[in-house]
Amino acid sequence: MFQVRGVAFLARQSMVVADRGQAAWDEFLARFRNADPTFPTQVFPVSLIPGEAFIRLNERLAQALYPKEIPSEHYWQVGVKSAEFAFAHQLRGLFAPGELARFLAFTPRVFRNYFDSGELAAQAVGPTTWELRITGTPRHPYFEYSVMGFGSGALRVLQAAHPEPERLKQFERGDDEVVYRFRTD
Repeated sequence: MFQVRGVAFLARQSMVVADRGQAAWDEFLARFRNADPTFPTQVFPVSLIPGEAFIRLNERLAQALYPKEIPSEHYWQVGVKSAEFAFAHQLRGLFAPGELARFLAFTPRVFRNYFDSGELAAQAVGPTTWELRITGTPRHPYFEYSVMGFGSGALRVLQAAHPEPERLKQFERGDDEVVYRFRTD
């Protein structure tokens, strides 16, 4: 069974509180837990949340607090904001501006901090080109867009000239895996 680490939930909570306020988060979470009583009542960074429950949380959160946004664009922005948050906190000082290839090589470790199964592989496919590949996760737009949005957001933080990747394979196109190509030049 696919599970998500509590740190992903806590990061999501921090983003919503910063964007919409504590009261909006508390109200949403109370309604969500009433509708989905299987969702854990206490979540710690190392907690494991069933992947299906985490997907339901994100779907309902997007519907309730971000109804005008297209879900894939919303999840992409979740990834971008997560990268900005990570570079202001847990990744601060680990990468200097311009260390794009070094960061992309590190992304599988970031992935494992959030998800207990599935895989994010990073591979150099040319002198200035890297591919990030997601396999083994549910085929849901959250996993594709939040993870690849994180990569793009991180490249922006690291001052990449070309932070937007090329989309080679996508869940929404019916592919069994996700492959995006990032440039480091």
